Amino acid sequence: MSTSPSSRPALHAGPAVAPVPRAGTTPPLGRGGRHAATYAHRGSSGMAPENTAAAFELAIAEGADYVETDVQLSADGELVIIHDVTLARTTDARRVFADRPPWNVHDFTLAELKKLDAGGWYAAEFAGQHILTLDELLDLLGDRVGLNLELKSPAVNPGLARAVVARLRRRRDWIEPGARRWPLVVGSFDEQAVRDFHTQLPDVPVSLITYDVPAGGRLADLAGWVFSVNPDIRRLRPEDAARVIEAGLALVPWTVDSPELWRWALDLGVDGMITNYPSALKDLLHGRDPASGTAGVVIEDIRYHSPGDGAREHVVLRNVSDQPVDVSGWYLRNQASDRIVVGDGHVIPPDGLLRVHTGPASDDDGRAGAFWNSTHGDSAGLHRADGTIVDLYAYVI
Repeated sequence: MSTSPSSRPALHAGPAVAPVPRAGTTPPLGRGGRHAATYAHRGSSGMAPENTAAAFELAIAEGADYVETDVQLSADGELVIIHDVTLARTTDARRVFADRPPWNVHDFTLAELKKLDAGGWYAAEFAGQHILTLDELLDLLGDRVGLNLELKSPAVNPGLARAVVARLRRRRDWIEPGARRWPLVVGSFDEQAVRDFHTQLPDVPVSLITYDVPAGGRLADLAGWVFSVNPDIRRLRPEDAARVIEAGLALVPWTVDSPELWRWALDLGVDGMITNYPSALKDLLHGRDPASGTAGVVIEDIRYHSPGDGAREHVVLRNVSDQPVDVSGWYLRNQASDRIVVGDGHVIPPDGLLRVHTGPASDDDGRAGAFWNSTHGDSAGLHRADGTIVDLYAYVI
């Protein structure tokens, strides 16, 4: 279904940021029309390579309340910041370690991981970004922003919760009740990992990341020890949002990447939103247009099909201005940060359309050609050649 129905509610007025949890306290919830906190998904990952220093610094500069990120274990037991359980998508491991597929994170030592470029895959100007350790991340963030740390894939990272607890006990400034302006929140899709962490550090707020909101009985149990539930926005139903709120849990869905979805989520009463575009979300929360439309071009539709089916899969751009617009060098990014280039020599006439086809492809590193998610939905950011956001769009299936 489209995420742009004509009956969207008006944006609520209120303070810019919802109250945040203090370690060791019951966190107040942002109800009654108050604005939600902004969680920068893997940093400002719509504008910089995910989970890198560049993405985190940009998120802080853009005013995010939290950065959301992922931690795993290296082969020698070091805590490293990366989302995928393999290195193939977001580093040059295929080239540097060509003889070591499938490039699982836990098969490489920290010294080996530090040899990889974690930014060049996203754009040439970010070449040289490296995988961070948890300590490096904590040092980078300081007390400038909150941290929502995901224990990533504990099943393939045995001992992860215990290792994070041990490291945080050496970083007391991050876990002492009331010590930080912005708190630490630790979560996972794996409820047992969350319980293990909570048992050892009960003063640190924890979150359960889910696809669907848990059933009523489970919500009641979670309310006794969990701070927030983080469901997939594409599968969130109003009645389920209401159940989370009634249970006294904070509601912080992922990954919310369009003004229509932001407004819809605010109307549901969310306490925060995890987004690839924290700057644009902050603009909306402060009453500004998150994509000014001055470029005159909007994303009208995304026609998604099976992966690599470029003959039919495409994005429809429309020029809503009264002047022709040259879109040479512009590009789109999907939620996985794949870059889809519009191409050179394209000028869209007033009220004209341009169909940007994905096309079946594999790049030199063997990464699959970009495509639009056809299972639950996806989002798209339209950017000028210089990276400026022109429009944001999302669809839910």
